[in-house]
Amino acid sequence: MAVSILTSMFHNDFPKKFAERLNEIIINRKNFVFIASEFHDFQEINDRYFKLFLSKFQNAGIRFSDCCIVDDRMTKEEAQRAVKDGDVIWISGGDTPTQFEYLKEYGLDKVLTNHNGVIIGMSAGAINMAKIAICTTTCDHHEQKIYRGLGLVDISVEPHFDCIHVTDELLELSNDYCIYGLCDDAAIICKDGDVEFLGDIFILDKHAVKQIST
Repeated sequence: MAVSILTSMFHNDFPKKFAERLNEIIINRKNFVFIASEFHDFQEINDRYFKLFLSKFQNAGIRFSDCCIVDDRMTKEEAQRAVKDGDVIWISGGDTPTQFEYLKEYGLDKVLTNHNGVIIGMSAGAINMAKIAICTTTCDHHEQKIYRGLGLVDISVEPHFDCIHVTDELLELSNDYCIYGLCDDAAIICKDGDVEFLGDIFILDKHAVKQIST
């Protein structure tokens, strides 16, 4: 069964507890697949972030035999095959709706929903993994958008959550949706029906904000 991990951002190496959990969860370490958020004309940026996050795995003691980037340097068929064969899939940060359109255009949405490996979404990637993807202006989207996401998890997240300055936008949305405020360096791990929280995580529900993990 697939393991789905939602993250916000890691400015340094993976936190110790998260690195320990990754070492326990990631058993197969042959293929690491990095799915970009922008497929066209962003190769240099994609390469930079690919190397950055791959180094975080290496510093956590996790090394892969083969690694690749999914963007427009692959055909749709090559991208689908790479994701299907990946042991660990990293869905990167960036512009959330744009990334989702690429996932659909390349047919990766269907591949991901049938995947049995470890899927890690960061920021935009985490938002798109949800059954309901909530893109807020609070999270620096150009406009608020709510749409059906990949459905890998039944958890909608607000990455880069600032518990000190909770916006009216988020409070209003919490009347209709239960939103998990995911601070940087935090993670939500969904495995076999269980949900594990690491780091500072809040829940916004019915205009109330409550911390559920630290």
